[in-house]
Amino acid sequence: MIDDKAYSLSNVELLSDLSSGELAELASEFQWENYALGSEIIKQGQEEHAFYILIKGKADIMIRKEGHRMRRVRSLSPGDTFGEFSLLNGMAAASTILCLEECQVLALDSEGFARMLLRWPKLYQTFIGRLTQNLNEANLTLSEANYKEILRSALQLNQYKDKFYGLWGGARTTAEVERKLEELAQPKGHLLLTGERGTGRQMMAWYVHQRQSGTEAPFVVVDGRRFDQQWKDLIMEPASQEESSVVYNSNLFDIAEGGTLFIREINLISPHTQLKLAQSINSQRNKCFIIGGLDSEPDDLERIIIPELRKCFAHTYEITPLRKRKRDIPILAQGFLEKLAQKNQRNVPVLNQEATQLLLSHHYQQGNVSELIQVIERAFYIAEQDVIGLEQIFFGPTAEQNGHTINLLASPTLKGLLKKGELISWIRRVAAALFIGLVLLLLFNPQVAVSTKVFALVWGLWWPALALISPFLGRLWCTVCPFSTIMEFVQKRVHMNRAIPEFVIKYDYILVSFLFLTIFWVEVITDMRFNPSYTAVLLISIQVCAIIIAVLYPRHTWCKHFCPLGGFIGTASVGSMLEVRADPSVCLNKCTTFECYVGTENVPGCPMSQHLPFLDNNLDCKLCFNCVRNCPNGSVQVNLRLVGREVWHLVRVNQGFAVFIGVMLGILVPLYYLASFQRIEVSTSWKVWFSLFYWGAGLTGGMLAWMIVKPFKTKAASLRVKLIFAFTPLVLAGHIMYQAAYIPGISSLFLGIGYNAQSGLQSFYIPATALANGIAITFGLVLTGITIALVLLRTKEKRVARSDKLVR
Repeated sequence: MIDDKAYSLSNVELLSDLSSGELAELASEFQWENYALGSEIIKQGQEEHAFYILIKGKADIMIRKEGHRMRRVRSLSPGDTFGEFSLLNGMAAASTILCLEECQVLALDSEGFARMLLRWPKLYQTFIGRLTQNLNEANLTLSEANYKEILRSALQLNQYKDKFYGLWGGARTTAEVERKLEELAQPKGHLLLTGERGTGRQMMAWYVHQRQSGTEAPFVVVDGRRFDQQWKDLIMEPASQEESSVVYNSNLFDIAEGGTLFIREINLISPHTQLKLAQSINSQRNKCFIIGGLDSEPDDLERIIIPELRKCFAHTYEITPLRKRKRDIPILAQGFLEKLAQKNQRNVPVLNQEATQLLLSHHYQQGNVSELIQVIERAFYIAEQDVIGLEQIFFGPTAEQNGHTINLLASPTLKGLLKKGELISWIRRVAAALFIGLVLLLLFNPQVAVSTKVFALVWGLWWPALALISPFLGRLWCTVCPFSTIMEFVQKRVHMNRAIPEFVIKYDYILVSFLFLTIFWVEVITDMRFNPSYTAVLLISIQVCAIIIAVLYPRHTWCKHFCPLGGFIGTASVGSMLEVRADPSVCLNKCTTFECYVGTENVPGCPMSQHLPFLDNNLDCKLCFNCVRNCPNGSVQVNLRLVGREVWHLVRVNQGFAVFIGVMLGILVPLYYLASFQRIEVSTSWKVWFSLFYWGAGLTGGMLAWMIVKPFKTKAASLRVKLIFAFTPLVLAGHIMYQAAYIPGISSLFLGIGYNAQSGLQSFYIPATALANGIAITFGLVLTGITIALVLLRTKEKRVARSDKLVR
């Protein structure tokens, strides 16, 4: 049934800009209604309103004049809409809709109509355009005053005055703005407001309007980008009385009479229409105060606005961009939080020092104060405590789709499985049960573990498999990780939910690197690969640490900030062919509840504290698919992509993990050249020398990576960061080669090649270990070389594009 509605809506010109997914979502709001020949869909004067789309049949718009005489205004055919006038002004229906034959309509009640406008703001302007295009009909059906109120209501949908927080910044900035508002309270001419996008031009216009006319007077907002299409012919006084019945009622200055007309981006009006507007302003006899807004420097006004229109504005005020008054940022941010807390009846959260420093370091070139408002509102709604830290601050451009991908959720079967989540839940339970059984077997019956080859498989296949699978399928192991499952089981029952220490968030890459070095070192020193009891102790120790962190801190803090295995898999996953991403346009325009982050009643939010429209790498994505289950807007995608492509598009990656890559590379030297002697002779002196060489190599590799990369100098990943991550395939190849030597039976396996020669059958035998090492190092070198080349090529293209832009 919904498919039928969506198909019908797709044929409506009014909704032609909506995608098929958006039409399907909108279709659920509409209801089918059928009307017989001669029946009235709407009766003139009725108080209950709805929005209708005629799908089948024909109808007439009728109005009742003096007495009982009905007059036909025009006919309606399939695809036409009606009822929006009454919804916009809240008054009784001004006409009757009479069925000329059997009619079928899609009806949307007033609440659904409001939701539609809120969910798809672009429909606002469409309705405004429809209102202005149907002026003749409006003049026939409505009085002059009534029509002006309708158009006023439609235009005032765009003022968003509830979004105005009324905050300007610190004492100095506030005093400056207040002085200007007092100066403009009794103006001697109209006003031009200049400033970059998002600096608060519309808020300033609103408060100027309040000082001059009060909140009850009309505050009408029109957009210069559509001015020529919508208002070009509706700004002049009638040339004669004969024309007044058609044009006068719709004069733009009459609509704003007694109040303020705010024209956004006035510079985008065509020069011809600018001239016409200037003439109208000069002849409109001060019916309203006019404010023009534009994204430009005051010195550029003479170039982008014709002189005749420029002379109409006696006052000019430039709003300073936020990056030039950063002292105001902490005051604005905390002020926004106080007003949000008051509105939502919550405790006022505070920004910690690290979050404040992050806000101060941003340049806000995307949207100035509006961008800061979005950042703070998002942080307020996703914060689970009264302290807002680094993990709640998301800003900058959203993630971009780079290159072609295949969305696996296009398969209804797979989408259904992930939406339900039962399959993954059962796999996790089975994995946890097998893990517990393995630990018990290693502790209490190690002989059986060794004789059945279970113990050998743990070290010989599981660990090498992680290094092999992660570069292709991402953090798939984390999806079913038993450490995580058991940790989460305990956390649901016992948790303190403390704030994560800032040093953990800031220096997690050091913690992960240290723990990774420690586990590898303990493994070699204790000869753990051949000792079931030691292996059990290691697994139990990791599990206990994970449980302690889970009890103390929220979500999967262990997995994101501590787990050495997660760090290894996450780094390997950066270039994998599997990714979870979202459509940012859907998230930013439709989502107001942030379910991907905060979760729902039945499914928790992202365990790694990721907000999906800003996720652009796999380092911190566990592939838990909670976001797939939680997203109500169908924004989430599970994509297949080209292996390694993510590296040359890195933006928000944790740059500190370049140090982790350096550590992984550094320890390969002692693992190859010293660990091999362990099988020959294990002595105290060997352990000492190995330890010194091992820790020295690991720390040296990490420090060299730090010195080369200089992470966190820029918010986006620099070229050096990308180049270090480009070496990930080579580093993984080295670890695969090391682990391959411990695969059960591989040392006894040879691959032979034979051929007949004159001297008889000739054969060559290649050790399987050598073949595996050759394949690994070849793939590592090739993938690293390709990735480095593409990183450099991509960087060069960006620089060329930036240079071309500056030239223009």
